[in-house]
Amino acid sequence: MNSKSITHRQYFAIALPFIVSTVTQPLLGAVDTAVVGHLDSPIYIGGVAIGTVILNTLYWLFGFLRVSTTSQSAMALGTKKKEDIIASLSRPFILAAGMGLLFVMLQIPIWHAARSLMAPEPKVAEQAGIYFSILIWGAPFVLLNYTVIGWLMGQAKTRETLITQVSGNILNIILDIIFVTGFRLGVAGVAVASLIAQFSTLALGLYFVHQTAPISLSDYLAQLRMKSDDIRIIASSNIDLLLRTVCLLIMFNLMTKVGASLGATELATNAVLMQVTFIISYIFDGIANTSSVFSGKSVGQQDAELMSLTFLRNRQWTIGVMLIMSSIVGIFGRDLGRIFTNIPEILTNYQTVYYWGIIFPIAAGFGLTLYGIFTGAGATRPVRNSTFKALLGFLGTLAVCVPLWGNTGLWLAFIIFYIGRGAFLYPYVGQVQSKIK
Repeated sequence: MNSKSITHRQYFAIALPFIVSTVTQPLLGAVDTAVVGHLDSPIYIGGVAIGTVILNTLYWLFGFLRVSTTSQSAMALGTKKKEDIIASLSRPFILAAGMGLLFVMLQIPIWHAARSLMAPEPKVAEQAGIYFSILIWGAPFVLLNYTVIGWLMGQAKTRETLITQVSGNILNIILDIIFVTGFRLGVAGVAVASLIAQFSTLALGLYFVHQTAPISLSDYLAQLRMKSDDIRIIASSNIDLLLRTVCLLIMFNLMTKVGASLGATELATNAVLMQVTFIISYIFDGIANTSSVFSGKSVGQQDAELMSLTFLRNRQWTIGVMLIMSSIVGIFGRDLGRIFTNIPEILTNYQTVYYWGIIFPIAAGFGLTLYGIFTGAGATRPVRNSTFKALLGFLGTLAVCVPLWGNTGLWLAFIIFYIGRGAFLYPYVGQVQSKIK
């Protein structure tokens, strides 16, 4: 691709599959919430919400595997060297497998620690325990999927990424309905459906990796031997992204913990609105992934013009999606709660918080897309620093506003956090541009 040819059409050709493939991930949580939300008690929504937070805490700690693999894969796409292409997948793949197995082995202490920290009501904790004890066995599949999907994204394999993500998620949705509505397995059915889909997604992703780069296993194993400089670069970028993820997890866990302290109804209500914000976030993440591919390629090719155009397209598409998402929630927001539950007290409570979903796209847009340019270019430290500063803003708002306004103060802190992610990241733009000498 010529650096002068990043038209909106070409950007859209990569962005659309990425948006569709990434947005199917929160749709799974939305379907899980909707399926159990039509059972006869809010404890089921609360149980899935608590279980999801615990698992996401584990997985998001290693979310850098997807981000850093995309960056390294995109740079390898720019250099076109076989050894770079192999190394960009094999090294994070081994790390993901090891950590996934470790989570499985430590599942009992992880559950007890998380339950003590979250302190949900006993009936909610019982449902969360069922969900967690089944789905924790999928930890190796989830982390390996991060590396496989990240690698395919970095290689600009939009069709393969789309098929892999959407196929696994559609399977999950179908099994959700069969196991919960048909077999009446409750929360256990939701967990088993996700476990089967996670394994299926990994199998399909590995098939596409082989189709993209039909390289022998011995070649992959040879690239596992790293020089000290390789280890230093990988460790530095991954630690930055790990610390950034820790900040995100502190924020999300506090959202859940404070919501749980306000009661089962408030927790369930927040879980419904959180599904709306997750879907919007992942749409923005599709733009971030697209920008990551272009910025990584521009560093690999040392193309300053390509980088400038990447910033421009990122900005234009972010503004467009911000306005569209905010308008959609503004028009349909009041009725979205009915998709997830028919429990009257939750629906009534939802009417008092839904407007945060209108504000969210405008507040969060740039923070959720701009970071893709940074990670694609390998400039990870600004991402870490800006997220840490945003967390401080969240904690300060939480301490002041929750005692005054309860759940309203909690959501205000949430919005402040996302405004901070973009505001604190923008001053570091020069560090990305310096990657091209």
